[in-house]
Amino acid sequence: MAITHTAETRPKRRRRPPEEARRIVLEAARTLLVEKGPQALTLQGVAAAVGMTHGNVTHHFGTSAALHAALVADMAEAMAREAELSVQQMRAGHIGPETVVARIFEALNRGGYGRLVAWLAASGDIATLEPFFAAVEREVTLLRGVEPPETDSHVRGTGPITFMLLAGALGATLLGPDMVRATGLTDAAVAQLFVTQMQSMRAT
Repeated sequence: MAITHTAETRPKRRRRPPEEARRIVLEAARTLLVEKGPQALTLQGVAAAVGMTHGNVTHHFGTSAALHAALVADMAEAMAREAELSVQQMRAGHIGPETVVARIFEALNRGGYGRLVAWLAASGDIATLEPFFAAVEREVTLLRGVEPPETDSHVRGTGPITFMLLAGALGATLLGPDMVRATGLTDAAVAQLFVTQMQSMRAT
C-alpha cells in the first residue's frame, strides 16, 4: 500500500548553513571549470551540477559575476599563500628559483585558474578580477618590505619578478605547448628562461 506523507510525516529537507552552501557551490564551480572551461560557469550550470535550484544559487551569489569573483578570490588566496611560502623558502636557501618558477606556473594551471583569469580579462570583466589583483598587490607589498631599501623597485625585486612570472604563466596557460613548438624550444628550455630572468631581477 502506498504511503502518503502529510505535512507532519514528510521528511524535512536539511537547510544548509550559508557558508556550507557557498562552499559546496564553489567546489562545483571548480569542477565545472576543469571539465568544461570558464564559459560553463553560469548560475544555471552550477546549480545543475550541485543539485540545487537556480534560486538557491542566486540567493547565495546573486549574479554570475559575483560567483566568478568569489571563485577568483578563493583561488587567489591559495595562490598567494603558496607564492609567499615559496619565496620565503628560497630566501632561506631551502629551495632554488627553479622550484619557485615551477610552483607559480603550477598554481595558475591548477584547476583552470589561469584560464578563468584570462577569460574574464578577455571578456572585459576586469572588476571581477579585483580579488586577484588585490592578492598580488598584498603579497608584493609584504615581500618587498624585507628587500634592501636601496633596491630600485621598478627594475629589481618582488614587483618586476611577479609581473614577469605571472604574465608568462598566464600566457603559458593559454598558448604554452603550441608556443613552445612554434619557437622550437622545449618545456625545460622555457622554464630555464624564466629562472634566468628571475635571477637577473632579484634584489641585491
